Amino acid sequence: MNAIKIIVQISLLLIAGPLFAQSKSFTLIGKVAGKADGYIYLSMADSENGRMDSIQLNQGKFIFRGQLEYPTKAEILMEKKSEHLADKRLPVILEPGEMTLSIDYNQFELGELKGSVSNAEQDMLNKKQASIRINMQPAQQHYNRVVEKYLAIREQKDTVASKIIRAEMDAVQKEMEPFHAQIRATEDQVLEHYPNGFTAANRLMYAVGQLPLEESVKRYEALSTGAKRSIAGRYVQSKIQAIRRGSVGVNAPDFASTDVNGAPLSLSAHKGKYVLLDFWASWCVPCRKGNPHLLALYAKYKEKGLEIIGVASDDGNEKAWRKAVEDDKISVWKHVLSGQNIEKLRKGERDDNYIGGQYGITTLPTKILIDPQGQIIGRYGSGAGTDADLDKKLTEIF
Repeated sequence: MNAIKIIVQISLLLIAGPLFAQSKSFTLIGKVAGKADGYIYLSMADSENGRMDSIQLNQGKFIFRGQLEYPTKAEILMEKKSEHLADKRLPVILEPGEMTLSIDYNQFELGELKGSVSNAEQDMLNKKQASIRINMQPAQQHYNRVVEKYLAIREQKDTVASKIIRAEMDAVQKEMEPFHAQIRATEDQVLEHYPNGFTAANRLMYAVGQLPLEESVKRYEALSTGAKRSIAGRYVQSKIQAIRRGSVGVNAPDFASTDVNGAPLSLSAHKGKYVLLDFWASWCVPCRKGNPHLLALYAKYKEKGLEIIGVASDDGNEKAWRKAVEDDKISVWKHVLSGQNIEKLRKGERDDNYIGGQYGITTLPTKILIDPQGQIIGRYGSGAGTDADLDKKLTEIF
């Protein structure tokens, strides 16, 4: 389930404002065989709301011109029925420079774009993955149904049904793993041709929170300029910057919030103690499975000066958060919500109240250990240490 949440967050970030402001011109010269007139549309998702351009065919020919800051996903449309619907659609990736597009009106989705390296890379990937994704559809549909059932009952107190559905979810995920392995294998094949391109950037986008920071930086620096300026590349850059703010050796960013009981809580008020920040969520199965071990650690070290603050990514479902705290019997330590403002995230605005963002949290669970002086001395999860490393560190301290 944590993958679903993270993908949603990434999708919202993809439409955020650009980090690069150096626009370059592009020209798209096209021909639609079998259609002499009518309007053709270019839809581009390169800003918060995207943009739509249109032009009338002249003997089947058309030219679009504009500005691009980086390679951008777009769609060519005809027979447009409404703002979001069209009978003819062709997804492409446009780049600064001159490109040509050849389309057969009767096989619109098979149009061929030349002059865009990123589109050629994506086209190779799509062709290699087409049969895999078709074969994967029954398992994917099964998984979607299970997720819907889970979401429908997660606010109920039927823990037996919840456990059954979670077990079914785990089983379906195992069923899908061979397909995911095949997809990763096709990515490896594409990476042989485009080692520093958009496939590499997209893969790194999902791995940046799980790799060691040094490895993420190394892979990011190896990307081409175009890949760095892509949506995935810019996302990776922003996450590397955030993870650095929450890495070992830096002063822990302070935050102030309201705890699960309605009382004010700030990190700075806990100076003089060792503090373990536990980033988790009610929907995160690995987080919930790890709570018994965390309870054991707290019982062992509480009297010696360890404080735990749970930071939950349940801002949209406070009821589920409170229920999880109660069900897992973890109310013995303090709890706050992560404070994520979805509207600010959608707009790409800075959100100083989002605790997870301050610490560069991209995967759950992640734990941050802070010493009595307020310095981060351990990071566990998100490509850093393991629970065993945390146990060892606490043994050394206490």
